Amino acid sequence: AILFHIVGSGSSLEACKALANELHITNVIFHGRHKLEEMPAYYAKADVMLVTLTGSPLIRHTLPRKVQTYMAASKPIVASIEGETKRVIDEAQCGKCAPVQDADELARVCLEMAQLTHGERAELGKNARAYYEAHYSKERFFDVLESELEQLKEQHHGARA
Repeated sequence: AILFHIVGSGSSLEACKALANELHITNVIFHGRHKLEEMPAYYAKADVMLVTLTGSPLIRHTLPRKVQTYMAASKPIVASIEGETKRVIDEAQCGKCAPVQDADELARVCLEMAQLTHGERAELGKNARAYYEAHYSKERFFDVLESELEQLKEQHHGARA
């Protein structure tokens, strides 16, 4: 059985709790909001991380920080997402995506992920971490920043000559 642990206090939390209660859903546990420093303990207990976002045009062009955090934690991702986040998850080969607001497809993707072996999920987690290191780590950020500053410096000196 799949057990969903929902950590956070989004704007729909109370409506989600009420719906789960009304439908007698017992495999969803709501933990509420927790301090940022407590989150690694929750991540460590999870087999897979879930990301669901709206299909707004603006969100299609963003990559939520939590996706990078999940990747840094070496966790596979199941997402109901499109656009940039889907591109990153697919490119990183670190999870599975369903179209936005397609509950049936999201359920199918969750079941597919649950049927993977521990080793297969661990491989997705390794892929997530490798992609994070290659694209989002502090070291990568400073390497890119240093390179761009060096290019600006060369352009500036070239323009003065």
